[in-house]
Amino acid sequence: MILDTDIVFITTTIFSECFNFQQSLIKKLFPDSKSLVIDGSDKYEWPNSMFKWINEVKNCNEKYFILIDEDCFLINKEEIIRTLELIESGRYDIMGCPDGYHPFRTCNPIVLNPFLLFGRISDIKEKVDIDFYNIKYKIKSLPGLSSKGHHYEWSNSAGIKYKHIYKDTFIYPHPILSKFYFQDGKEPYYCFFWFLKEKGFNFGYLYPYMNKDMVTTNPKIDENSDEIAVHIWESRNMNNNNKLFGKTAKERFELAKNYISNLNI
Repeated sequence: MILDTDIVFITTTIFSECFNFQQSLIKKLFPDSKSLVIDGSDKYEWPNSMFKWINEVKNCNEKYFILIDEDCFLINKEEIIRTLELIESGRYDIMGCPDGYHPFRTCNPIVLNPFLLFGRISDIKEKVDIDFYNIKYKIKSLPGLSSKGHHYEWSNSAGIKYKHIYKDTFIYPHPILSKFYFQDGKEPYYCFFWFLKEKGFNFGYLYPYMNKDMVTTNPKIDENSDEIAVHIWESRNMNNNNKLFGKTAKERFELAKNYISNLNI
């Protein structure tokens, strides 16, 4: 049986309007769990700041961590526990939505997008022996639209790179909803997941259900499961009118709040 006290939540935040709402839902669903907050508001510290959570987890004594973006709102405790039980059973070592195969992310589907990530704290303590926070990350432009589907590529001073052999053990259990590229470099965090691959981690993939009315990704364990959370994406755009699939971040946030208020959490 997994208890609240077995779980620590970690959020790296820029303190957008979403943050307090996100934290309130964690507290409602998991009142006895620890919730760690990391200040990610210094733009000059990015992208290194996105790796601060690793060292924070290493200082924890709980069993499981849930890394969650400030614009990802938990809505179903039973499904969250069920996800952790899949890790507890040994079936998977780390779980999240793929970074490809769905409309919001059309990149490398082997990578887990860290907006909602589940894992064992002991694995981070015992197996992550590189300080990702102090690695140097570099972005370079690519001529035109590359075969990788984007105009730039991230590299790192540790020399961690994608290997095509990762495809040989890649099993995706859900319907493919959009395009993808089996390539490297779309995001600086890719190297963390290639490192985990080299350490033998078995990745578990959540189904990235898209709610087209709210324009959100609502992860599920599988296509027919209940929703775990509501992710509105791009909280950094809360103060501008940039649109994602026709809706601004503020519009998506308001729709998500209304949707969640009707769930009686």
